[in-house]
Amino acid sequence: MISRRRFLQSSAALALVPLLPRVALSADLRIRPSWDTFCKGSSFDAYVNAVHLMRANKNEADPASWAYWANVHKQYCPHGKPYFLAWHRGFLYRFEGWLRKVSGDSTMVVPYWDYYTSPQVPPEFLDTTSALYRKGRTGDDVTGALSLAPFDDSVTNFQRGLPNAFEPSLESQPHNPVHNLIGGAMSSILISPWDPLFWVHHANIDRLWAAWVAAGNGRQMPPASNSYWSGSFQYGAAIRSVPRVWTTNTTTYFGYQYDNQTMPTSLPPPSSSGTASSFATASALPAKPATTQSASLNASTPLALDERSITVQLPLSAQDSRRVRSLMLAPAASPTQQGPVRVVLDGINLTSLGKKGGYFYKVYLNLPEQAGATLPERAYLLGTLGAFEISVAQMQASMQGAGMQGMAAMHAAGEARLVFPATEALRRVWPTQLDTLSISFVRVDGRKHPLRGRVIQVKNFRVEADALM
Repeated sequence: MISRRRFLQSSAALALVPLLPRVALSADLRIRPSWDTFCKGSSFDAYVNAVHLMRANKNEADPASWAYWANVHKQYCPHGKPYFLAWHRGFLYRFEGWLRKVSGDSTMVVPYWDYYTSPQVPPEFLDTTSALYRKGRTGDDVTGALSLAPFDDSVTNFQRGLPNAFEPSLESQPHNPVHNLIGGAMSSILISPWDPLFWVHHANIDRLWAAWVAAGNGRQMPPASNSYWSGSFQYGAAIRSVPRVWTTNTTTYFGYQYDNQTMPTSLPPPSSSGTASSFATASALPAKPATTQSASLNASTPLALDERSITVQLPLSAQDSRRVRSLMLAPAASPTQQGPVRVVLDGINLTSLGKKGGYFYKVYLNLPEQAGATLPERAYLLGTLGAFEISVAQMQASMQGAGMQGMAAMHAAGEARLVFPATEALRRVWPTQLDTLSISFVRVDGRKHPLRGRVIQVKNFRVEADALM
């Protein structure tokens, strides 16, 4: 027997049929396979040749060129903003259509790199004679980027601005850290699509979204009739825009599915090629780093990050302790706000070594002295920090004021600002003794022999706590 809720959902879907592509009514869907499957199939050679032809095409106004799509991503992509997933779904779809034209293969699809199963960079991308190779990568294993947090049963909403939202969780991990650990072009939002790994990475991000929707169990998208889906996405002057509603909650409107649309349930084991610092934090809570630096609440101090993990200790006076405790007890802030307690990094600079990528830091609040605490990692984790997140912050800051010219100036200056809301983490951890706050930066690397030296400099690091009303 069909439930009333299921009947209403079906009726709403039928009402949208005139708005959706005709392929939505077809059962003949293209299947996007995993890279491990795809590279053994009949389309692999045509795929590599098409990548070669597109990279060789120097006409940046031509969608048959690689440069066209890299420029579109630089100019239009919404990172750290609403529609991160939906915009990239349309981006992949339009790119795939041109890949099909260039290859001459009408069945061509963009495969996905399932790094939850095979976290090492596929060997086909490491062949220096192949069009899939990109010079400058500094990592070859993304195990340390992976997290099961987006697939927790508590993550039931979709868009940012709501509590327990999937889109910002998936963007934070694994999306951003995968960019960071591969390094090279992938570690910068401005040029990441130049690396052929970008496309199989984003196909997997799109697949994980499809898997989250398919998992059900309270997970829900805004309905297609919601004003959230009004408008369209732009992909440059040579490409038709994509109505947002096409991207709502299924890939079949675009005429494709994935061969595996199930969420990951476990993390891969550490690779024998990795080091303890590379992968220990992928599946377990680390101990608080012994290397420390002192700071005071609401006071700025410079901070430098290198190959070591570090903890910044903030001893609290009795008055500061009472203030922080009161802020923890106050009504929760809106998810769109930074909250009354936050970690602020102002004037962030990447060094020349830092721009190469191949690393990132997990930023934790009040890590226990010893590993193996009963609370899960996500209780202490504030976010991630690496070259990719910094490049996103640079772009967002510059676009607010001066458009593309401002972005170029900001990128040249190399400074950015990042804020990590910390109030909710304090509520999750709920320290019984509140005489100290600690912020730990735990280094994660993407290869056995990581780059050594200073990678990030912060002019003004501080933990801010609002005054009591």
